[in-house]
Amino acid sequence: MPFRWRDEGSGSPRDEHAVAIGNVSRTDSRDSPQGPARQRSCHARHLHRNGVRTAALAGALWHLTFPDALSAQTQLQTETIREFDIHVQAAESQFAQRLAGESPFLWSSENSTREHAVSVGDIVVGPSSGQGWHEIQGGLVHDWSAAVLVPGVRVEQLVHVVTSYDTHATTYAPSVIRSRILEREGHTYRVAMRVLAKNVLTAVLDTEHHAEYAPMDELRWWGRSQSISIREVRRPGHPEESLRPPGDDNGYLWRLRVFWRFAQTGTGVIVEHRAISLTRSIPKALRWMLRPILIALPRRSLDEMMRKTRESALANAR
Repeated sequence: MPFRWRDEGSGSPRDEHAVAIGNVSRTDSRDSPQGPARQRSCHARHLHRNGVRTAALAGALWHLTFPDALSAQTQLQTETIREFDIHVQAAESQFAQRLAGESPFLWSSENSTREHAVSVGDIVVGPSSGQGWHEIQGGLVHDWSAAVLVPGVRVEQLVHVVTSYDTHATTYAPSVIRSRILEREGHTYRVAMRVLAKNVLTAVLDTEHHAEYAPMDELRWWGRSQSISIREVRRPGHPEESLRPPGDDNGYLWRLRVFWRFAQTGTGVIVEHRAISLTRSIPKALRWMLRPILIALPRRSLDEMMRKTRESALANAR
């Protein structure tokens, strides 16, 4: 039976500053303990500001022109689930190849630009493949990866941050409103979380996840999780609060699959995260307008999560 929160909280997402590098975004390390922030080129900053402005303008135009288009309920279809599962199965195969040594363990090491950015302390976010999202029957699949180096810590400390689900509402606020471990056996967890989901519009979701983690050797760990239940909350925090039936809602988030990799290096630990999510589709005629948002939101969300993971690990290491 799905877990139900007795009392609720609230919050709102916060954006982070990122610098575009080709097909990835790179957040500078002005808050990193590795030293003063390096100066980025005026051109890169200009590109980023234009990207943010374009996304904001697209969102404003959407709300002015089609205020009810994404607030109308929709239903998750069997074919949509099937096509999403095919994408996830391919990702699982790629993950297994990394663990088996058939491909590089770290996504960031496959590209010299990403590898260098991570080595100097930047948070790197980019599409796992293609443009980071693609259309399937009745929905959109979003697939993004992120990497960050956390200096001067041990790999076990990073795993501890990620698996301390009972404190995620503090570590990852305001995106995580509440979090609780329901069951645990070794490094296997069943977790309930109340989260903010932002996909053009913002919604509050009650979610449950199954997660597992394991060491590969003394220097490397892996982890993965999958959503068990995702239910949209009607009027969160109000006396008349209720939950919509799974898959019969506004389609802000229907499925979520996550992969983690942790690798000890000579200077710290590289943490990588791949998130694959399923949301409702967007009318093709409006795709041009919303494309900047479909790209900007996952980047900012992953950037913020990786930054907070680094901050928590460094705080715990003091």
